[in-house]
Amino acid sequence: MILELLFFCQVKVAISFITYDSGLSKAFDQYTGSGFYCQNGFTKTATTTFSGAFENIPQVFFTSEKYDLYGNSMEYQLSITSITQTSFNMYIKCGFQKMTTIYIRWFAIDDQRVEVLNNFNMNDPVDKTFSIKNPNAQTAFIVLTSIYYTGPIDFLLSITQITTNSVTVGITRVAGKIENLKQVGYQVVVGIEEAFINLGLQTSQTLYTSSVIPIQPQKWFVLALQGFDYPNLDGVRLNAVFTNTGTTLQYTWGKWGNLDTPNSHSQVWVSYIFTTSYLPLECFSLRTSRKFNPEISSIPTFYVEFASLNQIYTINGNYAYIVDKNVSPLKFIIQVKCQSDKKMLASFNKCNSCSGSLKTQSYNYQCSTQMNYVGFFPLFKQSFLQYNEIKILIEDSQLLIKQVTYNQKIEEQTLVNIEIQNQ
Repeated sequence: MILELLFFCQVKVAISFITYDSGLSKAFDQYTGSGFYCQNGFTKTATTTFSGAFENIPQVFFTSEKYDLYGNSMEYQLSITSITQTSFNMYIKCGFQKMTTIYIRWFAIDDQRVEVLNNFNMNDPVDKTFSIKNPNAQTAFIVLTSIYYTGPIDFLLSITQITTNSVTVGITRVAGKIENLKQVGYQVVVGIEEAFINLGLQTSQTLYTSSVIPIQPQKWFVLALQGFDYPNLDGVRLNAVFTNTGTTLQYTWGKWGNLDTPNSHSQVWVSYIFTTSYLPLECFSLRTSRKFNPEISSIPTFYVEFASLNQIYTINGNYAYIVDKNVSPLKFIIQVKCQSDKKMLASFNKCNSCSGSLKTQSYNYQCSTQMNYVGFFPLFKQSFLQYNEIKILIEDSQLLIKQVTYNQKIEEQTLVNIEIQNQ
């Protein structure tokens, strides 16, 4: 008898995802043979493929490192139209006159400590406010992406305000010139403190030569154009030429022929790897109380109060509140109706680095007619100063308090979970 032994090898293939990428696209250049003849309504869509696959759809922002716009009136629209885990598409349209070249330096990142806000091709430019997700994203910069002008222009885009939930972009309005600015597009990039090193705004009437700039590890250098003081005497011609020694960089930014194009730009180092990690609050002190409440039938099942912040929740629903970074410790007052035929299970997050039963502090109460009202008075501490985004869910038989953290991914982690169950 012949016995055949079959061996099955189970191979686990580990997929390696990238979390950041960058490159230079010359897809919109007449001189590279790419079929780019941008004038009189010409349009083109270009696809850029990443060097690998992202696990999630990344955020993409870009700067323009070379311009060649003909004529004293010019319109072009430029936008990112789609992004996948492996590529993104850009679309350009030239309304009239002619563009021969625009080099696109692009940056892609899969990290929630940075957020990219798009405002492509805005007609009749005005100040604008955008909502942001991460309350700890308290720094930002802006990059011009498109323009339409019909005469002399003098404008500057800038960040005028940033709060825990919004960022505002302002545009200077010079009388007699703002009327000639028919359209601008831009991207706003917001991030946590570690995200950016902004070396400041540079304004030049002629060819700009930077100082020698030390290279920052694990950061991109971004030349962020923010505005023009354009006299309408010639076309717009700007070109960035970099000299990189490995430890320093220096660049020139300006014309390569004809007249100068006065402009303003910022020098920004942008992190693509972070060391800052945001953690949920930890309960380091908890006092409880049980009592008899004769008015039990007329009070809500759950009462939640942010002590000293004048925030109280008692009605079923979903709520959100951002706790200021200077509120520490954060104290909750939680009171729960506990009827005689019920039991109560309660847990509080106490140790982020622990696992299993050590991670939470738990309680199990058997309700009774003598003790029908339970109070919890937890104190929570933060690992470092940060704004804390809290979500509260109140249902008939459950209270759930979570914290949203923004790191490489967005996560919701439970701080308090109280359930009322039948005995």
